[in-house]
Amino acid sequence: MTPTLLIAEDDVALADIVARMAGDAGFDTLIRHDGQAARLCLDEDAPDALLTDLRLPGMDGLDLLRHAKALDAHRPVLLMTGFATPMNAVEAFRLGVTDVLLKPFELEQVRLTLSKLREGLAQRLRLAQLAEQVARSRGETLLNARSAAMRQTLALAAQVAATPLPVLLEGETGVGKGVLARHIHALSARAEGPFFSLNCGALPATLLESELFGYEKGAFSGATARKPGLLELAAGGTLFLDEINSTSAEAQTRLLQFIQDKRLYRLGGVKPVSVDVRLLFASNQTLKDEVSAGRFREDLYFRIQVFPIAVPPLRQRREDIPALAEFLLARHAREIGRTIGGIDAAAMQRLSAYDWPGNVRELENVLQRAIVLARDKVLTVADLPSEIAGGSGRAPCVPPWPEDASLAQVEAAWIERVLARCDGNRAQAARILGIDPSTLWRKVAGKAQRRPEQ
Repeated sequence: MTPTLLIAEDDVALADIVARMAGDAGFDTLIRHDGQAARLCLDEDAPDALLTDLRLPGMDGLDLLRHAKALDAHRPVLLMTGFATPMNAVEAFRLGVTDVLLKPFELEQVRLTLSKLREGLAQRLRLAQLAEQVARSRGETLLNARSAAMRQTLALAAQVAATPLPVLLEGETGVGKGVLARHIHALSARAEGPFFSLNCGALPATLLESELFGYEKGAFSGATARKPGLLELAAGGTLFLDEINSTSAEAQTRLLQFIQDKRLYRLGGVKPVSVDVRLLFASNQTLKDEVSAGRFREDLYFRIQVFPIAVPPLRQRREDIPALAEFLLARHAREIGRTIGGIDAAAMQRLSAYDWPGNVRELENVLQRAIVLARDKVLTVADLPSEIAGGSGRAPCVPPWPEDASLAQVEAAWIERVLARCDGNRAQAARILGIDPSTLWRKVAGKAQRRPEQ
């Protein structure tokens, strides 16, 4: 949609010149030669932006500026004048003028100002559209990408979405595997059906099985009624199992049987239940390596890796960061209740240069914090964390312990760091640390017991 610029200027020749330049910059233009006519145009035609002379017959530019802002506080206004004084300049900026062009002005200056205005309006429209999408779908919109790596990933997702095949999404923590899973569901014939997701690494083995398969009354202490599992609840739709590499051997066996037979047994049950559900899987470890290490069943691996899709980390698709950042900004500004009009060029450059070891999840967290701390209606470098604002491109590697720390303190600090990186998933953290999960539980419990004495 082409934005409309109202030009309020009593010099007919100058108004025509500016209108031609505005047309070249991508605007449709309306011209009015006195203040009252320009005010009426604001009321009836609701132009997207206003460019007004300070001195106009009928109504001066400052009054016109006040009226324009009263109708739409976000409408950008440019002020032209050959009679600027400190007093009226201060008043113009207090009222929210976007920029001031001093006469006589260089034509190149006008071109640059109009071009900047056009870009700002385009970003405003884009953010409004994103906010509308967020309102409709709670942020779970279909994806798009500029980078070749992510475009290939989305092309594969679109190809497999129409089939009933299981899909294995592989990638680092925080790359957006859950969002891609919902994207596949939305493109599939099951889009009108339910979508459920479960992080397998976040639950103990026994609880995971009951969540997946459900249970019968009396199956265990506390099972006072029959409870269907997520496999049943997702019937006719899609179930996404994240961190499938974290499942126990028993859960892997039951899942393999379900995939083969399309039937399940609730815990404590003897009657099979037939279920039609599409399964999507994700792993934050290379499953082939997990199979080689004896931590994952080979037969289950071959069942679920029929159509593997690699989700590239954010540092390998920097071209996607600006659009993704704008989308997340619109989403969370709405949730937090703040009006943020965009991200300035310098801040966007810093976001694009950073390596994002936590991927999309880290970007989302940074933007949430920046929205809360924002000093203005546009995010700037000053609103970003120091490791990003500094522009080094990499998160600083600073040991989280003092130089005189004991070995026990270093061990405790490192365990805490790895657990945080794994979002509290102790099974995954134990694998990274190279220790048995029971050993990790013991060390964490011991630290908790010692803490009050410190």
